[in-house]
Amino acid sequence: MSNEPWAIRLGSRLMAHSSMRKTMKRQLFNIFILGLLLTFVSCKPDPEPTPQETNIAKGLFVLNEGTFTYANSSLTFYDPEADTVENNLFYRVNNAPLGDVANSMMLDETGMYIVVNNSKYIYKVDPKTMKYKSKLDGFTSPRHIMSINKNKAYVSDQESTGLWIINPETMQKTGFVELGNTTERMVRVGDEVVVTNWSNFYQPETSNSTIQFVNIDSDSLVAVMEVTPEPNSIVLDKNNNIWVLCSGGYLPPCEPALFCINPSSREIVKRFDFADGDYPSSLTIDDAKENIYFLNGGFGTLSLYKMSVDEDALPTTPFINSQQPTANSQNRVFTNVIVSNDGDIYLTDVKNYVQNGEVLRYTSEGEFVTSFPAGIVPGAMMFN
Repeated sequence: MSNEPWAIRLGSRLMAHSSMRKTMKRQLFNIFILGLLLTFVSCKPDPEPTPQETNIAKGLFVLNEGTFTYANSSLTFYDPEADTVENNLFYRVNNAPLGDVANSMMLDETGMYIVVNNSKYIYKVDPKTMKYKSKLDGFTSPRHIMSINKNKAYVSDQESTGLWIINPETMQKTGFVELGNTTERMVRVGDEVVVTNWSNFYQPETSNSTIQFVNIDSDSLVAVMEVTPEPNSIVLDKNNNIWVLCSGGYLPPCEPALFCINPSSREIVKRFDFADGDYPSSLTIDDAKENIYFLNGGFGTLSLYKMSVDEDALPTTPFINSQQPTANSQNRVFTNVIVSNDGDIYLTDVKNYVQNGEVLRYTSEGEFVTSFPAGIVPGAMMFN
């Protein structure tokens, strides 16, 4: 037994205990501070990528729709001279996503415009740098935009019964052309714009088998013509005739057809009927306005067809067959086509609508040149 008096031993133990408690408090305090620091660091958002400067050359813009409701639309740019591609261009330049289901583009003297359908807005960007300039929202389901002049453009809408009028310079709505039908693609003929009434899915009481003529001075409806269900695309040819391609609808009896129409007399010049089961779409025309191109076949197996505007019968053989690929062993899922001013043909391949798609480039003779990667569901294309 120790000879220390019990009071001294007790005092020593209390002092030691007190010292230990102080040490433990300091340790606990240090741990607490460390925990706060770790929490702060772990909760801090990942650093955003720095916006990149870019200068756009002459080439092809590809608008990738993305997955519906995922807001993963994107913009691709392809330089055919250098054979180079830039993906996610809008995001890299502006450090912001493009939106949900980017549907179409327009380029005029005031800027470049991107219509983002499911986000219900239109972006205006600098066409040389892709830098964001402004945004116009408040649409119901915007689809396409057509310039009338630098202070006026029409915007079609899948869920509204007419055309929105906007000022592209100020990015403000200035009016609405009531047409009684939902609106889709447009082509200008003199002082009129011809509009396709493609879908009545959201407006079942309206027509999905007409085209409408709008006077651009009075912003009023001047004529309506019957075609067949779902006129999905429209072009103007060298003879100043309009061509309207109709998929025929999704409910029997389907009537897929191609119309050549004199817009002045409002008369059908030619009508070409497709076979049952065909699903024609994506009508476009070459720079000389002499040859039209369109996709046709069964759903998911559409091939490209070429036809002179002077022909009196539909082509029976594909110009480019999606089921006989040239780049690799897989079949293609073509959804859109565009022809450059030098005759090269570009086709979008959406693959399975989930993975990133691809764009294929062909010569004017239909010979494969190259392909380049795009985003999810590549759709609308436009040359600058």
